[in-house]
Amino acid sequence: MAVLVTAPMVTGETPTPEPALADVVEAGGAAADAPRRAGVAAPEGPLPTVGMAPYVDLTTPPLPAITDMADATGHADVVLAFVLAGADGSCGPTWGGTTSLADPAVMARVAGLKSRGGTVTVSSGGALGDYLEKACPDAPSLARAYGAALDAVGTDHLDVDVETDSGREVSPRRIAEALALLQRERGTRVTLTVQIDGVSEGMSADAVDLVRETTTAGVAARVNLMVMNFSYEGAWADAMTGAARTAVGQLEALWPGSDPVDVRRRTGVTFMLGRNDMDMTTTPEDARAVVEDARGNGYGGVGFWALARDNGSCPGTEDETDDCSGIEQEPWAFTRIAQGFTAAP
Repeated sequence: MAVLVTAPMVTGETPTPEPALADVVEAGGAAADAPRRAGVAAPEGPLPTVGMAPYVDLTTPPLPAITDMADATGHADVVLAFVLAGADGSCGPTWGGTTSLADPAVMARVAGLKSRGGTVTVSSGGALGDYLEKACPDAPSLARAYGAALDAVGTDHLDVDVETDSGREVSPRRIAEALALLQRERGTRVTLTVQIDGVSEGMSADAVDLVRETTTAGVAARVNLMVMNFSYEGAWADAMTGAARTAVGQLEALWPGSDPVDVRRRTGVTFMLGRNDMDMTTTPEDARAVVEDARGNGYGGVGFWALARDNGSCPGTEDETDDCSGIEQEPWAFTRIAQGFTAAP
């Protein structure tokens, strides 16, 4: 059983940011001229280069017109979700468990984004469906499945979103060893998207275990915190930012040999826009607070679920829907807010 690392108590106050990362961190990731810290450090290696990328749901038709987002906002970086096992439960990767990796409609959208200068990240896992991580019997076969999905869209960015609250059992060690193979042989840039249990709890025990295993395997990774789907009291913006800070404290405990600035650089945060599926609502003001907190604390990335919901076509709906936010908003409002993470000062 994984042991949850104890994190500092969250006060709700925003910590004073340390000096800008560009001023203190060398290209390899180590703080310039900083003394070596005792303990395990986050592994060195290629890290994701994308600062802001919304998730695009390829599992629920119709496919969103992601080039419309690029034309309207100028933003063209996305995360394609989700790669799953085949319909027969095999280790063969598919989009959503049903659609071929070479599906013409998906390929056309990817080509359109790339023609606009976009970067595509492939995401494996998610909240539903049969995981490759379970269907593939060992690390080499899982690494090959990941590689096939990356090659299908021509990218070296992989996001592994393992969610275990549905009773699915996966081997963190198998995932870690597969990612180590990919990174060693292909230079793959890895994101681990992990569950958050609450403001004081931070990352789930399974999430901590996965980070620990990938660290042991020598995988350099960004840890993307899903600040959604947990209970809270008080302002939702404070809950999301507080949960993220608790998780950063856990990462600092897992990587005591890393400078806190580098730990935050390896941290991402992803929120669910509008009406959530656990009765919370992320307003544009909430999203702006998350983005500003991430930027002010030197996190490496921001994202949201999901692009097709970034419109106000169903205001007042009681339940979360796949194609609208459920609140009154302008089209692409959350995309524009999230763009503030990478905007020039």
